[in-house]
Amino acid sequence: GLISHGTRQDLRVSPKLFRPWQRGIRPVKVNVIDFSPFGEPVFLAGCSDGSIRLHQLTSAQPLLQWDGSTGGRAVAALQWSPTRPAVFLVQDVASRIYVWDLLQSDLGPVAMQPISPDSLVAMTVLGEPEKASGSFQALVLARASGTVDIQYLKRQWTSPEADEHSRLRLFLQGALRKEGGLPT
Repeated sequence: GLISHGTRQDLRVSPKLFRPWQRGIRPVKVNVIDFSPFGEPVFLAGCSDGSIRLHQLTSAQPLLQWDGSTGGRAVAALQWSPTRPAVFLVQDVASRIYVWDLLQSDLGPVAMQPISPDSLVAMTVLGEPEKASGSFQALVLARASGTVDIQYLKRQWTSPEADEHSRLRLFLQGALRKEGGLPT
C-alpha cells in the first residue's frame, strides 16, 4: 500500500512515501493512481483491498481514505472527471462503476451502477474541459468480450457547480486540518 515519491531529476523529495492511515505492513497493492487535472496538488490511489485514498503531494498520510466504498472489491480503475473538479469515477473488479462527488458527500460514492452481463476490462472518462458547461462527458467501457460501450453521463456529474473549484479547495483545506490530528 505504499507509493514511492520521486522526480525525473533525481532530486530529494518529501515525503519519500505516501502511506495509508493504518500503521505497519498491509498486504495491499496500489492498483491505480490518478492526479487531479485541475491544478490541485492531489491524487487518488485505488487499492487491491478496495480502499481509495486521496493524497496531497506534501503529506505522507492521506487527506481522506475510504476503506469500505467498494465492499472490499479491488479497485480496477479510477479517474477524475475532466469537467468537474470534485467528481471522480471508480471501477471495481466486479464490474461496478461508482460516481463520487466530494461536494455532495465525502463519506462515499453518490451513485453506483453494476455493468452486466459482460464483465469490464477497462474504463476511461472522456470530456471537453474547455466547454464544461455545454460539454458532453462519456464513459468508455471495454468489456471482456472485446466490445466497447460509450455511455453518456448525467449532466449533474458533468456540468460544474457554481464556484466548484474554489469550493473543492476549501474542502481540501478542511480535510488537511483534520488530517493533522490523525496518528502518523
